[in-house]
Order: sequence, then structure tokens, then C-alpha cells
Amino acid sequence: MVYTQHFCAKCGSDQIRRNGHSQGHARYQCKACRHQARFEPAAVAKAAQYAQVDKLLEERNSQRSIVRATGVSRMTIAGRIKKKPPL
Repeated sequence: MVYTQHFCAKCGSDQIRRNGHSQGHARYQCKACRHQARFEPAAVAKAAQYAQVDKLLEERNSQRSIVRATGVSRMTIAGRIKKKPPL
């Protein structure tokens, strides 16, 4: 069984419980502040972020400007450049 720890986006508490579902995804509620949210797995968020990095690399933006725009580490961007096939 895989266990993932969720934290409340509003108050930062770890007192999260499942609270039904919406459009096929689980909904969670914070016991501390009663905030409800639907959490996205980290892999999905990273894939979207890396897609944005690849798009900015195709537009020939500098590595540092990509870091500022996306929040991805410069070393990660450099690694993605090395793995990318030449044009």
C-alpha cells in the first residue's frame, strides 16, 4: 500500500481526511480549518511543469529565464537539454 502525506493548502495542517469524490477524483477536507480541496499527485504536476520547460527551450529562452518562469532548478534544465536530441 502506498501512503502519501497531504497538507492543507490554506493552513498547512496535516490533519486531512477523505471527503467524498468529485469527477472521479478524491476530495479531501482539513479537520483544522475545514478547507476542502482535490489534491493532484506530484507526478502530474511535474509532467506539466517539464512540458512548459521543453516549450520554453524550443523558443530558445535562456536557462535562467526558464528558472524564473517555472521554478525548476537550472541543473534540471541543463540535464533536459543534454537528453534532448539535436535538431
